[in-house]
Amino acid sequence: MDNNPRKPPVRRGIQTVEVSSAQALIDNHLKGRRGPVPVSSMASRAPPPSATTRPPGATKAPAFANVSVPARSHAKEDCHNPQCTHCGSVIIPSPQSSLPIRDQPSISVKDWSIYTIKRPILSSAELDALESRFDFPLPEMIFGNNYVKLVHDPSSKQIVFNALDALDTLEPSCELKVAYHEEWLSSRKKMNEDILKPYDWTYSTNYGGNGDFDWQDTEEELPIAKLLQPDPILFFDESILFEDELGDNGISMLSTKIRVMPTCLLLLCRLFLRIDDVIFRIRDTRVYVDFDTNRILRELKYQELDYPSVLAMTAKTSDPKKLLRDANWVSQKLPVISCRRQVASPE
Repeated sequence: MDNNPRKPPVRRGIQTVEVSSAQALIDNHLKGRRGPVPVSSMASRAPPPSATTRPPGATKAPAFANVSVPARSHAKEDCHNPQCTHCGSVIIPSPQSSLPIRDQPSISVKDWSIYTIKRPILSSAELDALESRFDFPLPEMIFGNNYVKLVHDPSSKQIVFNALDALDTLEPSCELKVAYHEEWLSSRKKMNEDILKPYDWTYSTNYGGNGDFDWQDTEEELPIAKLLQPDPILFFDESILFEDELGDNGISMLSTKIRVMPTCLLLLCRLFLRIDDVIFRIRDTRVYVDFDTNRILRELKYQELDYPSVLAMTAKTSDPKKLLRDANWVSQKLPVISCRRQVASPE
């Protein structure tokens, strides 16, 4: 052993594994800023688009007829989400985003403009301001400033999806209970209340959006074949409107997802409910807009099945709990309880 005190300490260099880990973090960060890539282009040898890469020779986004980014009536200083120079898709989140993300992406296609906003969960002050509107305990996490809005520009008619209007549609009570239902409800009483009013503690909203369109019942179905075509995706965004873990008894979550193509758009607003050992429930609202005809279809589909039956479907899987948390997997297993379709036209 060398005991020479004058010998300088050996400094450890950066190991290869550390460099690789750092590069992996950077790659994951860039992936979050890339626009969605159409299925037809996944086999291309061109490098994937990102906020820091550009395909050779590209100087501007691909041209699509009657497309404007940001939306025509959206001030450019409010929208910092550019088009990808490789595929033309709106980049979400914005390359200029910081945490917490406060994006306001938008796009206009023909007669329609699409807007989304994502903000952090409501603050204590914002929740206090809602006391006069709601007389029941609100979900643990409310993204009350998030929304997705579709506007028909010539008529100014619109349909909007947001958390607060969704909570307005709740039924005054709920028949579903868990083992510690009463104790849990008591723990959620407001400090100045002696009695907690009955309310739907599962937050099973019947929300179909709110707006100006005159909806008429129809037997017409969503054009699945058209939606499955590998068209370029010009705009894709998703967000959570509210979420609650139901006192560690499961989850109730309302979320939105939208994708816009050159000829149409499809919006999904989904309520996903899982009450452990009791039930699974999904309530989907899909809105389809045809940009060529301005025809709008809305489908409201409810699915439901008891928890043990769904759990039994995971018997031969390696990770049952992962599947039970996957709303897409669950939606493929639940029977349809009801399905209502409506049509509207802005004219």
